[in-house]
Amino acid sequence: MEKDLKTWERARCALEILAETAPDGRYVPIADIWSEALLRVPLTAYESEPNTKNRPRGETNWRFASSDFVAAGWLQKNPSLAGEWAITPSGIAALGAHPGQDLVLEAQRLSAAERDRRRNEVERALPERWVSVDNNQRRLLAAAEVIVDEGLRKGLSAFAPGREVWTAKNIRDLHSLWTAAAKEDGKGFNANLIQQLAGASDDQKLLMAEVLAFQLLPIAKVMGHAKKRERVEAALNIMRHPVEIPRVFDIAFAGGAFNPGVGMQSHVNHAITVILDVLLAWTELSDEEQYLVLDDPREWRNLVFGTDRGFPTQRYALMYLVHPGFFGPVVSPEHRDQIRTAFIGEIGGEFSEDPDADLQAIVIALQKKEGKPVDLYGDLEVRWKNRPIAVASEDGPAPSPPTLDEFDPRGFLPEHVDLAGLAAATHLDQSWLAKVTSALHRRGQVILYGPPGTGKTYLARALADRLAKPGSVVKRIQFHPSYTYEDFFAGYRPVTDAAGQLTFSLTRGPLREIADEARKNPDVPHVLMIDEINRANLSKVFGELYYLLEYRNDAIDVLYAGSGDDGGKSFTLPANVLIVGTMNTADRSIALLDSAMRRRFSFFELHPDVEPLRGILDRWTAQHHQSLPVAALFELLNASIRDREDRIGPSHLLRQDDLSENDLRAVWDESILPLLEERHIGTGVDVHLKYGLDTLLGRISAVPSSRPAES
Repeated sequence: MEKDLKTWERARCALEILAETAPDGRYVPIADIWSEALLRVPLTAYESEPNTKNRPRGETNWRFASSDFVAAGWLQKNPSLAGEWAITPSGIAALGAHPGQDLVLEAQRLSAAERDRRRNEVERALPERWVSVDNNQRRLLAAAEVIVDEGLRKGLSAFAPGREVWTAKNIRDLHSLWTAAAKEDGKGFNANLIQQLAGASDDQKLLMAEVLAFQLLPIAKVMGHAKKRERVEAALNIMRHPVEIPRVFDIAFAGGAFNPGVGMQSHVNHAITVILDVLLAWTELSDEEQYLVLDDPREWRNLVFGTDRGFPTQRYALMYLVHPGFFGPVVSPEHRDQIRTAFIGEIGGEFSEDPDADLQAIVIALQKKEGKPVDLYGDLEVRWKNRPIAVASEDGPAPSPPTLDEFDPRGFLPEHVDLAGLAAATHLDQSWLAKVTSALHRRGQVILYGPPGTGKTYLARALADRLAKPGSVVKRIQFHPSYTYEDFFAGYRPVTDAAGQLTFSLTRGPLREIADEARKNPDVPHVLMIDEINRANLSKVFGELYYLLEYRNDAIDVLYAGSGDDGGKSFTLPANVLIVGTMNTADRSIALLDSAMRRRFSFFELHPDVEPLRGILDRWTAQHHQSLPVAALFELLNASIRDREDRIGPSHLLRQDDLSENDLRAVWDESILPLLEERHIGTGVDVHLKYGLDTLLGRISAVPSSRPAES
């Protein structure tokens, strides 16, 4: 019972710490919250015991208990960056209203009540309307409802409560400004937006930011939280007095409802023009007509399509945002017609004059049959995809040439990587680095291999840093002989809940964690760096995941139920999860690697006697003067080592300061000779005599004008 009380005390501490340090709702790293909570409520001996993830048992229990605070609406997790929490206004109020452990008990009660409420609400809606499939759809619709209620109904801002922004004059002025503004080819959308809004007022810039948010809310797959924020902030940041994006939108940006077509990806300016055209038509309606189109989905459809039926996907997105229960999150006209054709038997087999009404009736019939919301892009997709369609429509203008805003499944384009900066940071050949970057983009995973000290890890980190963008995640792990599939992907771990019951909870490993983060921001790369990848039993660690390294778009059944994308066994590995492994060939030859691993990774050698490492100390000392013959010493040392894999990498000698003899001797005695001693055990070689610093310096002094030849 004592350990449960400690968990409750620490859970309460989490809210108290946030209320003290960030009462305005700013996100705070979990590690900082945990450190402070430990000072206030130290761990018992039992709680200090590490679990299989090397975390104290007490920390696992604390994180588990805090999940009820999230469900109660008191605690918010950062949707764009894992590992950060924020307190909500209701959380601050709860601290004062519920003393002691009553806070946790109330959170558990509210969490259970919220689950029951949602379940009952969904069950009541199934026979009445098109019901959202998941929380991502519900969150985006909650944000869209703010724009509908505040903007369209009241003419007020969705971002700045009470501010008159969605007025007829403001909409007309922004429409005129946008129509007249020139778009400069070769510039990204954000850069053009700043130029296009140069003459706009703050109210017009704020209106544009909210229009952008409206357009971005339902987009999934190809654009994540960070990119959506960046695009909306492009308009907000050029205001004379900027405003913040409300939390309801920030949360919604992490999800979406549909994968947009080519038109919505490549022609953002056209998409915004469509929305502004609809808003302009909206301003010409009387109050009674405006009320009617917000109440009747068919009237809203008449307004959205009007006399122009171009760009139908964007128009269906607008219809979904305002009347989601009627139109649903299917925005492709072809898909809507294919689904209607495939399932028309569910409503009697007769087509009516209103295809959208037919489709809603079909979805309701399927919902009633299944007893839950249906995902037409899930298991049902095979029943309607690629069927003949009754109506063909074009998704906007033809695709334009690639731009800086173009989406790439890997999250980056090789030609946009700062290879010159990477070469300057690593002193490696730029053309070689281009090959590594291209292979990483083409295959999704590479391995850097070579003897110790050749800069494999340094290069992996430098490459990951240059790929990173807002919303990216870079995670570093190290394999070892006892590393398992459960450590790497997912496995069940014993935990104690707030009531003291011992249960087994599915715990995500680093691959599952980074895959989940990658789905939130599919437009940026997420890099998993695996040091010493060859030290683990790779067949055991990867298991069936080997298949996904090659076939990223396929779903496979994974070992543990509940660990998949849909809460079941199915799992896919996002294309923007990139794996960079390092392999120490002094421990194990590349030839001994599992054949499946060799087929699925691109391998790049980092060895001191081949490019791009050969001559690196000459290049280094040309920039960082060394009084001692460091480069010559390095070449002589490796020329004296007959076994190629025993040779020493140059990183021990890459020092920016001018090494004194004492500094050089310390490097030799503390780093280089111990490595050679390990490699020469049982050979009878006197390492200190053959490779000692005095020996090599003497040999260099004997032949001062020549470089040693390899023996």
